[in-house]
Amino acid sequence: MKLDQLRRIIREEVRAAVKEELQDVITEAVKIASAVPKMTPAPKPGTSSWSASKPTNLKYNDGSINSMLEMTKSSMTGEDFNNVMNTGGSMVKKPNFASGMAQSMGMTENKGPAPGIDISNLDFVSKAKAIYDKSLEKGSKL
Repeated sequence: MKLDQLRRIIREEVRAAVKEELQDVITEAVKIASAVPKMTPAPKPGTSSWSASKPTNLKYNDGSINSMLEMTKSSMTGEDFNNVMNTGGSMVKKPNFASGMAQSMGMTENKGPAPGIDISNLDFVSKAKAIYDKSLEKGSKL
C-alpha cells in the first residue's frame, strides 16, 4: 500500500468519525433547545431571600405622621395631586440642554465682571498684536 493511499483512507475515516460525532451533538442540541422548560411559580411575598416582603396591615388611626402619609399614598392619584397643588403639570419643567451645557462651561450671562483675572490691563497684552503680526510675517518668509 502506498503512502498516498494510506493518507486518503485515514482522512476518509477521520472525516466519517467527525461527521458522526457532530451529527450526535447537533441532534442532542436540537432536543435540548426545543424542550419546553418547566416553569415554577414565584414564591409568596416574604418567603424567600429575594422576594418582596409581605404587605403590612397599616393602622391609620394611631395618629402618627407615618400612618397618615401611608394612608395618603395609598389613596391619592396623580389627578388628586394636581388638584390639591393646583399645578396642572406646570410645576414640572423640561430642562433646557443648551442652557445647562452653557452654564456648566461658565458661559452664562453675567451682569457684572466675569470671574477670574482681567489680563487686559497688563503691559504685555498691548504688545501681543504686534508680536503676533511679526510672527506671521516671519512665518511667511520661510
